[in-house]
Amino acid sequence: MRIVIDMQGAQTLNRTRGIGRYTMGFTQAIVRNQGKNEIILALSGLFPDTIESIREAFDGLLPQENIRVWHTPGPVAYLNGNNTMRREAAKRVREAFLASLKPDVIHVTSLFEGFVDDGVTSIGILSGDIFVSVTLYDLIPLIYQKPYLENPIFKTWYLEKIEYLKRADLWLAISESSRQEGINYLGLPENRSVNTSADTDPQFRPVQISHEQECNLRQKYGLTKPYVMYTGGIDHRKNIEGLIRGYAKLPLAIRCMHQLAIVCSVQPDERQKLEQLTTHVGLTNGEVVLTGFVHEKDLIALYNLCKLFVFPSWHEGFGLPALEAMRCGAPVIGANTSSLPEVIGWDEALFDPHSDEAISTAIMRALINEDYRQ
Repeated sequence: MRIVIDMQGAQTLNRTRGIGRYTMGFTQAIVRNQGKNEIILALSGLFPDTIESIREAFDGLLPQENIRVWHTPGPVAYLNGNNTMRREAAKRVREAFLASLKPDVIHVTSLFEGFVDDGVTSIGILSGDIFVSVTLYDLIPLIYQKPYLENPIFKTWYLEKIEYLKRADLWLAISESSRQEGINYLGLPENRSVNTSADTDPQFRPVQISHEQECNLRQKYGLTKPYVMYTGGIDHRKNIEGLIRGYAKLPLAIRCMHQLAIVCSVQPDERQKLEQLTTHVGLTNGEVVLTGFVHEKDLIALYNLCKLFVFPSWHEGFGLPALEAMRCGAPVIGANTSSLPEVIGWDEALFDPHSDEAISTAIMRALINEDYRQ
C-alpha cells in the first residue's frame, strides 16, 4: 500500500506547538513500522525554511526520493482577502499533486491550517476517489463558538475546514475525548473514528542535571525557589488566569517558599495582562515568573526540576504538556475535564478547573503532603 502523508502540520506556524511535535512523532513512527508499505511525505514549497530540517529528521528512515515537494504561487493566507484566487488555485494544485503520487491513502496531519500563514488544505475538491484519513485534534472552536468564532472571517474559514473534515474516510483522534467530539458534534461514524491516543518524544525523560547546570538555568529564568510549573499556550481556555488566582489563595507561608513559573511564549500585551492580574490578586514581585519562550532542552530540564506541574486547562484535545511532565518524573495535577483524565490517569490528581478554590486546594495538597506528591 502506498501512503502519502501531508506534512504541513510540521511546516506551518503550528510546527513549534504540540501539533508540530505530534506530526513529526506520528509520521516517524509510521515510517519505522511501514513493513511492506511505501511511505511518501508531501511538503509544501510555501515553507522553504522547513524542508531541509524535515529531510534531516527522516534521514536514514526514509529514502530522500520519498520526500516530495509541491509548489504553488503565494501568498495564500485566508486572512488576506486579496489571496482568494491564489488560495483556491493552490488547493487544486495540492490535490492534483497528491493524486499524481497514485496513493492508496492520503493522511492529512493537520487540516485546520492556512488562516494566518500559507498552509493549504482541502479534501475532495477535485475527486473523492482517494481514501483520505485525517488527524482529529479537537473541535474546540466549534464547541465554544463564543469567543472562538466571534470573528466572522475566522468563522467562515473554520466552518469551511469543518466541511472538508466531514469528507474524510477515516478520523484518527488523539484522545477518546476528541473521538467523542467528532461523533457527537459532527455525526462521524463510530466505526471509522479511532482513538489513536498520543505520546511524547523519547527525549522527555528523567535526566541528570548537575548543580552548576541547575544554578545556570535558575539564574537564566529567575527561579530562586522551588517552583510550581505550567507550560502550554496562552489562550483563555488554558486557564492561566485561574491558575494565578488559585495560586494567590495559598497560605502566605507556602507562597513564601515557592514560585509559580509560567513557561511559554508571552506576547507583550498578554504579559501586561498577566502582570496586572498578579498584582490585583496580591502576589508580590517574583512570586510569578513569566519565562517567555524556552528551548526544548531547557524545557526538559525545567520539567525535571519542578516541585509540581499544574495543567489547569478547561479543554484539551490531548494535553501533551501534562504527559511530557509525567515522562520527566514530575508530579502532575490537572483539570478533570475533556481528555486530561485520560492522560493523567488518577482521579486523586484531578481538580475542577472552574473553581479557584479547588485549584488552590490541589496545589497546597501537592506541596505540603510528601506522600501524596510521591
